[in-house]
Amino acid sequence: MLGERSRALEDRIAEAIPDLAGPLQGSGLTFEQAAAETLRLLRETSRPVRRPVLASADGLRSASPAFILRDGDALVIRDVRLAHRPLSRRDNRVRVAFAGWLARELTGRVVARLEIVNGLGEVQEVEPEPDEELARLSARTVELLGDSPEPDMLLAHSHCQHCDHYAHCWDRAEAEHRIEVMPAVTRARAELLRAEGVRTYHELAARKPGSFTRRELREAAPALLDEARAFATGAPVWLRDPALPRDRTPVWFDVESDAEGERAEVPVYLWGLAVERDQPRFEPILSELTPEGDAQAWRRFVARALEVFREHPDAVWVHWHHAEPMWIDRYIARHGAPTEFVECMRAPGALFDLHHRLERCVRLPLRSTSVKFVAPWLGFQWSNPDADAAWSTAQLHRARATDDASERGRLLDEVARYNADDLWAMRVVWRWLAAYPG
Repeated sequence: MLGERSRALEDRIAEAIPDLAGPLQGSGLTFEQAAAETLRLLRETSRPVRRPVLASADGLRSASPAFILRDGDALVIRDVRLAHRPLSRRDNRVRVAFAGWLARELTGRVVARLEIVNGLGEVQEVEPEPDEELARLSARTVELLGDSPEPDMLLAHSHCQHCDHYAHCWDRAEAEHRIEVMPAVTRARAELLRAEGVRTYHELAARKPGSFTRRELREAAPALLDEARAFATGAPVWLRDPALPRDRTPVWFDVESDAEGERAEVPVYLWGLAVERDQPRFEPILSELTPEGDAQAWRRFVARALEVFREHPDAVWVHWHHAEPMWIDRYIARHGAPTEFVECMRAPGALFDLHHRLERCVRLPLRSTSVKFVAPWLGFQWSNPDADAAWSTAQLHRARATDDASERGRLLDEVARYNADDLWAMRVVWRWLAAYPG
């Protein structure tokens, strides 16, 4: 889905560029043919080029920005990124600067500007990286492609999990019992711990708070040592009674929202709930994927929520993390709601963040406290193991794009089934916490 959106954005930009040659990459030419044609166009013509192939003479370096444009005799390197703030990431800046460096080397022409078009269609100018830094990064890349040991650069799980090398790095790190797999061990803390001779969570679990020489580690010791003991034993380390509101009626609550957030026509396309009973029933409230459908789905949700509050005045709406309260507030502002609904939802304790309570009361031997890790550790499995929030958003966009009503219904049914599994996963975690052994 993201690839399709990126190509559509690039197509819109290309339509506004007169006499555009290409795209050369992916045109049916071999890599070498595309590189030769790129050089011919840049050296012998004044035409802008889409998806050029820049290849160094030694065959070790290449780049293919979205466009190379012209400013008189000078070149303008323009890339395209769906992100709204692409300049906040150094890899985006380096990528464009490297393409400019290589274009200048191959053609002898001046590079007038480096640009990135963001997901909003805005052209943002990029500050060039110094030539010395680009040369250093290029040399380091060649080293890594050779016999140089791979870099040791584990980042936070939330950062690494989307990397193509995630399984390779993190599975190996867990097998080696490294401290970096612990959520409490930030990159800064990992460096401090390694400086004190601690490299595995077994070594960390054996330490005492007063044994650390650095004040930062002594202050963080309670959290670090509890979590290290959980990893070392493979068992939970309880900090306190979860103190769940057991005398109240849980309503399992989860929303599916578009990655575009409030910029989307339909920010929340599914409001999922299930009232706790002997056999709780999943109640999905799906939007029709239009602005009017968005408002109607919200009104149906509000009406159903009021019915729940009237039937169960003690209802506690159990959610995971902060998205659900955030969307409740945003939709009250977006479409309005009866005073009774606002007062009920904003009453103290009406909304209950199960993730927050879990993190306050127990340490687990898991690389993440996402429900996608906690619930499977307790034996729960999603009916579709490939489903997650990004998958759900992709299903939404496929449903919106199709003119086939039955296909749209099938896709949204899959999203609803995934949302139901999220609710049952929370229920499993709740029941486990409710059985607190202390």
